Amino acid sequence: MKINTKFRRPSAAMVVASTALAIAVAGGGAYAAVQINGKDLVDKSVKNAKLANQSINNRTLASNSVLKTTLAPGAITTYLRYQQVTVPIGTTGSAFPKCDSGDDVTGGGFGGVPEAPYTGYNASVMYNRPATANGSAPTGNAVPVGWNAALENNSTNSANFLVYVVCLDA
Repeated sequence: MKINTKFRRPSAAMVVASTALAIAVAGGGAYAAVQINGKDLVDKSVKNAKLANQSINNRTLASNSVLKTTLAPGAITTYLRYQQVTVPIGTTGSAFPKCDSGDDVTGGGFGGVPEAPYTGYNASVMYNRPATANGSAPTGNAVPVGWNAALENNSTNSANFLVYVVCLDA
């Protein structure tokens, strides 16, 4: 038994539609991502609201692409928070200054000043580190919110110390 089949050429519309589908499936949308770069963008055409949260960071910026000379005055502001503590003889004291909510910790530290007379001064720093909301050292992806330091005072005098955190205003 012979089956009678005729091959018909596709119409022009079918050829155009099939070609468009093939380009779209093969990555035609990727063309724009590869071909458009910063030089193609008009100044101030991409607003903050159009950028995904945390989409621009030190991994997405080219080395030396953001310099002090390229930033507007006041574009980056930092501020300092600190706490001073007096630790009585034979005790331990700590301080934990924090940045404002949403701001970033960029550094911190500890400074100790012995009280006069200096004889018998024997104090040691137990820890001096960035700290999460509960005061512990950050681990994994934990984000620090402040700086935490502690002093053990085995002196014959009280000991004063200062803990500070440097914050980046977000």
